[in-house]
Amino acid sequence: MMRKQVVIMTLLVILLLAAGCDREDDNTYDADFQGTIIEVKEYSIIVGEDDIDPEASYPAYEILIDDKTEFSGEVERFEELEKFVSQTDHIVHIWVIDKGENNEIDNKTASEVTIENE
Repeated sequence: MMRKQVVIMTLLVILLLAAGCDREDDNTYDADFQGTIIEVKEYSIIVGEDDIDPEASYPAYEILIDDKTEFSGEVERFEELEKFVSQTDHIVHIWVIDKGENNEIDNKTASEVTIENE
């Protein structure tokens, strides 16, 4: 009887620990956009697809940055984004505030910007 309780308690602890673990990189797949930074402007960034075929055209989006935008991964602040322009070995993950109809992200304000090695 005692052994059965110990096994049940051990399994319960393992289950609770597994449920409580949150890997940060799993969160990046929930981003509203994933791609590369094409250009950095005064208060925004232009982003586009990271898998680029030179013979095809891809949409580019302007994402606004404000003082509430959080940065993580390879960057800690807006001024550091310039060094990642057109780099194909890094990927930018962006979450925007109020995507609007059809999940449109163009001209929306970023709540979070994460850059990581691809």
